Amino acid sequence: MTDVASSEARLDSAARARGGRSASIFAARALFLAVILAIWQGAVALGLANAAFVSTPAAVAQSLWDLFKDGEILPDLGTTVLEIVIAFALSVVLGIGSAVVLDRNDWLNRIVSPFLTAFNSMPRIALGPLFILWFGIGIASKVVLAFSLGYFIMLLSTLGGLKNVDRDLLLMARLFGASELRLFRDVRFPWALPGIFAGLKLTLIYCSAGAVIGEMIAARRGLGVLLQSFSGRFDVAGVLALILIVALLVMALTSLMDLVERRLLDWSKGSTDVPG
Repeated sequence: MTDVASSEARLDSAARARGGRSASIFAARALFLAVILAIWQGAVALGLANAAFVSTPAAVAQSLWDLFKDGEILPDLGTTVLEIVIAFALSVVLGIGSAVVLDRNDWLNRIVSPFLTAFNSMPRIALGPLFILWFGIGIASKVVLAFSLGYFIMLLSTLGGLKNVDRDLLLMARLFGASELRLFRDVRFPWALPGIFAGLKLTLIYCSAGAVIGEMIAARRGLGVLLQSFSGRFDVAGVLALILIVALLVMALTSLMDLVERRLLDWSKGSTDVPG
């Protein structure tokens, strides 16, 4: 009982230590950001950089305020977010579904694998004008462009996770009489989750880039349209402000996925996470 109590005490102290580390990491991030902004502002103030080309943090902050104060950016922001969400959802559902099918059917995997590699190697950004020609100037063409970037990431990351399951685990599960459904539910899929979450984060980034780039090619509204407009006026502060908005949106969604990942993959922490 004494050993159990001491182990629980060590685990509690480790949990408190992790909470303290989280606060210190947040403080270090804030300090790092402050240093970057100070260097940026100082370089312009000292004449080491031209504000006409790199703008300043103060000018970017003013552009952000101007974009949001009258709400004009909200319809464009909503359009871009909608495109990202649709493309991301399609990439995740179809990417994971395709990976499961190919993992369970090696014959089919060998047939389609060269074609998937060929499609994935195509420069999708260069195909953007064709997508607009085929699917119109509305959100459909942007969703297709973003989906074409995100789908293969989810497919390959999930398929890699499913293919690399520990063979000893599979053998042990079969020895205990596990069915194929139980094997997938309790062994294969949990084992693939780290790779799936890595793919989710990359897919979100690429879907966001694809949606904005598609809007820059041709669109009625969206952050990409505003980017084109500000770029045409050489409004560097406005361009950086819009890029910052997209970056913050992706960071927020990625942080949410990190939280879900920590909850779902708590079992996968190694022995080094346990003090002793």
